[in-house]
Amino acid sequence: MFVVKARRNIVVSSFAINSKSRGVGAVKIYTRAGSYTNHEQSRDGWELVYENDSVIHNRRGVVTELGFLDREIHIAKDRSQSFFVTSTNGLVYKGGEKEFSVYQSDEGMEIMEGIGTEGEFEGMTYSPRVWSGIIRYEMQ
Repeated sequence: MFVVKARRNIVVSSFAINSKSRGVGAVKIYTRAGSYTNHEQSRDGWELVYENDSVIHNRRGVVTELGFLDREIHIAKDRSQSFFVTSTNGLVYKGGEKEFSVYQSDEGMEIMEGIGTEGEFEGMTYSPRVWSGIIRYEMQ
């Protein structure tokens, strides 16, 4: 789970992931306005915006393009949006330094350090973690 803060009005349309193993697997992407804090163990308030049971995952270190989300995610300037990306093939995360600190940014957004999870809204969480994928978006 991680938070994106918009520096301008942006529209998120797709993601690319870095999976732990290659082969066919299921991928889901959830989103919610604001922070994921206190929502790590519950689907309440999360919206499923991508689900595909037959994604052909590339090997570790080679991104897997997921295609378009079920709907675009509009994030207004200075607003935050949380994302939870899951894969049955596992996702590569990097260790972070401080949860909610800016890991990467450009003129349109800031990507915050977040957490890793053992399961989908269950199990242990690991903090801080840095999501290792690509967010495809446009500025408005």
